[in-house]
Amino acid sequence: MAVKKITNESKWVTVGWGLLLVGGLAHMLPVQMAPVLSWSLYGVSVQMAVGVVSVVMALYFLLGNE
Repeated sequence: MAVKKITNESKWVTVGWGLLLVGGLAHMLPVQMAPVLSWSLYGVSVQMAVGVVSVVMALYFLLGNE
C-alpha cells in the first residue's frame, strides 16, 4: 500500500476547504452560528475573519494557484 506524503500545501488546502465549509454554514444557519460568530478580538469578529479568509481561499481555488 502506498503512503501519500502530506505536503504543507495540502494542509493549507484542507484548512481552506474547512473555512469555506464554516462560511457556508454561517450563511445558511445564521441564528445557530451566531454565538460563535459574534466573538471578537480587537474589533475583528470571527464572522469577519472567516468571511474574508474564505473569500480569499475561494478565489485562490477558482483562479488556480499558479
